Amino acid sequence: MTLLDSPKKGRPRKDDAMGALALRLPQALVGDIDAYAAALQEQLPGLNITRADAIRQLIAVGLKVEQERFKKEGSL
Repeated sequence: MTLLDSPKKGRPRKDDAMGALALRLPQALVGDIDAYAAALQEQLPGLNITRADAIRQLIAVGLKVEQERFKKEGSL
């Protein structure tokens, strides 16, 4: 094995890069998100559900519902 063949150091690259998004939310909405994350944690005790996981899930579900609504209305 030569020096050029040695494995790279550090974290391996992900196939699907994730972008970062910073936003401000009212404290009441953050509380609702945390409650949702806690409910998910109870349903899935083997997983560690973070606030970010809960937000990603809520966005994905919300977008799916809205896309279906737009299809029914004939827009999008």
